[in-house]
Amino acid sequence: MRMMITIQFDPHDFAAMSALIPQEQEHIRTLMGEGKVEAIYISAERTVVWLIMKGETKEQIEQELSGFPLYPYMKSQFVHLM
Repeated sequence: MRMMITIQFDPHDFAAMSALIPQEQEHIRTLMGEGKVEAIYISAERTVVWLIMKGETKEQIEQELSGFPLYPYMKSQFVHLM
């Protein structure tokens, strides 16, 4: 199953989030290497991120997403892809 996840961040959280960005980038690289993340797109304002993720179930993909260092700051929407 493939899902597109739209993630929104509150710009007011950027100060708290900035220390976690290197860990987030490394985590994404690891998941891309494992084939769990197919693509990532970031808006110019860095307030919206689109991920294409693969997993057996939506619950598995949600579990993977919960391991992201920036997860506490994320507001996510999931769309099942064909």
